[in-house]
Amino acid sequence: MKRLINARYAVLLAFAVGLGAGFSYLSAFYSFPYWWMIALVPLTAALVIICIVSAKYRALIFFVISAVLFVVGAGGVYHRLSAYNTPSLVSGSVYSISGTVYEKSFTENGEYIKLKDITADGKEAQGNMAVYLAEDYGQFCDVGYTVEFEAQVNVASAFAYGNVYSERLLGDVRYTAYPHGQLTSEYGFSLFGSINSAVRSLFFDNLPYDSASLAYAMFTGNTDFIETGTMDSFRYGGTAHVFAVSGMHIVLVYGVVSFILKRLRTGSVPAALLSIFAVFFYTGMCGFTLSAVRAAIMCAVAEVVKISCGKYDMLSSLALSFTAIMLINPLNIISVGFQLSVAAVAGIALFNSKINGALRRIKIPQKISSSASIALSAQLATFPILLSSFGYVSWASLGLNLVFVPLISADFLLLFPATILSLIIRPIAGFVLLVPCVPLDAITSVLVAIHAENALISGFDFGAFAPVYFCALVLLSDKINLRFSVRAATAVVLAVILAACVFLKNFVPGGQYRIIASAYYGGSQCVLIKAEEGNILIISENPSSYDISSLLGENAAEDISAIIICGGEESAFAYFMAGAECGDVYVNYTNIHLQPVQGVTFHYEKQFTLNGINFE
Repeated sequence: MKRLINARYAVLLAFAVGLGAGFSYLSAFYSFPYWWMIALVPLTAALVIICIVSAKYRALIFFVISAVLFVVGAGGVYHRLSAYNTPSLVSGSVYSISGTVYEKSFTENGEYIKLKDITADGKEAQGNMAVYLAEDYGQFCDVGYTVEFEAQVNVASAFAYGNVYSERLLGDVRYTAYPHGQLTSEYGFSLFGSINSAVRSLFFDNLPYDSASLAYAMFTGNTDFIETGTMDSFRYGGTAHVFAVSGMHIVLVYGVVSFILKRLRTGSVPAALLSIFAVFFYTGMCGFTLSAVRAAIMCAVAEVVKISCGKYDMLSSLALSFTAIMLINPLNIISVGFQLSVAAVAGIALFNSKINGALRRIKIPQKISSSASIALSAQLATFPILLSSFGYVSWASLGLNLVFVPLISADFLLLFPATILSLIIRPIAGFVLLVPCVPLDAITSVLVAIHAENALISGFDFGAFAPVYFCALVLLSDKINLRFSVRAATAVVLAVILAACVFLKNFVPGGQYRIIASAYYGGSQCVLIKAEEGNILIISENPSSYDISSLLGENAAEDISAIIICGGEESAFAYFMAGAECGDVYVNYTNIHLQPVQGVTFHYEKQFTLNGINFE
């Protein structure tokens, strides 16, 4: 008789540390007391006593380790959030700052650097700092350099305006600053930083800007230099994951190194060690992003299992990598990229074989069925995360992934050796880099021309129902041994939950309205008012067009009946760039006068009524 659950201890232990971190984070976000952890003490004690009495010592060890991991996850999140919310500096004060650059990149507003080992007025300050540079900021600096400047420092908050700035939390970036006057710097060496800078200059010195930004993103995972419209095309098509250094990159790097070592007739153990070293070195060069570290650990586990003649299990390998990353920093649980990376691999492990088998039974060719099953498995598992984080998924994603991911993977197979060769022999870089970059540009042009933004599914998310969705997925997988009738009933329940979620999220009773606010650092704010008579959008100074489009898509409000602009011209520009349309625009009459737009009526009024709501 088959067991009901094909359990894996590694997966259950990973679940324990993730559960502890998740509960701790939600407690902090919703200001819920941590007293709930006391209730776990008698529960754990009861399980331990039961195991001892029944002489189940293996289960005893498992429960103890699970409890320890749960506490480590919960305690780690609590400690890091507490430290983040107790800054060493006073917001709004001017300091003489010194620190070491550990990251340098670019936004649409200019360059920025991130500093560690900070001192302010000669005193050590805990945490890191993001410094936004003017066009003429002073002496050149890069990763590894020590910089000094004077600036007014702003202190970040973990949950400012009710939003979560996960990138800052994960990087422990507690402060932001804009230098007053000139910045001074002193050279300092950083191995991975120097290599990354060399790769960046290699691409941008030898290729047109757009080509260089794509190649640099493909090689390192840094998409900051890619033009916003181009990056949006990848996001809308569900193919932006090709820039996240993860399984595709790691496998190709590992394969290239292994092939070379095999040609050199290197022994299996030395070859394995060198291949693993190369993979982690490449991961370090890409900034040790979580998806890259996850893939590197799984690659190392697979190699160890191979040379020890064991049996590789993808779920257990994923669980080991997840646990290791969570032990390094339990706050990694809030990283959307990490969530998507783990969920995608878990989905492939759970559903790939079943979906592939079903496609093969209807005579789909092996190569097509294999690619389709992998893409569909990953999409099933990442669906709720994408909706919750970005407000949309693309119904064309499966087809686009089937076509473009193999092409981009093949192109990376050319890009990797071409980049290494160009770094070694710089004079030939201008020619060699064209080999992978010309087809990459062509692939990107086709993807942009498709206009995948017209294939978005949006307007709902799972919210509190997401855990139920994932439980249903597990029940539908082959890891749970159930009769067909039970699986069918589970599928029906899943469909009912989805329908209920959409209804509750979007239904507004007649005569009533729902207010949805979304605020950001810098004072920018958007307010969406949903009513049966129509949707109204209110925006203030300098909003992001991406944030506006996400807000509208997430709440099924692309059809706006009126917009109220409380800010300046940037507010109107961001809205129209977001792609939404409306017939009436109400403008702060003392502020700006906008150019006429066909089909849009501009109102410069102090008082007006919309959908039964009075505005002054």
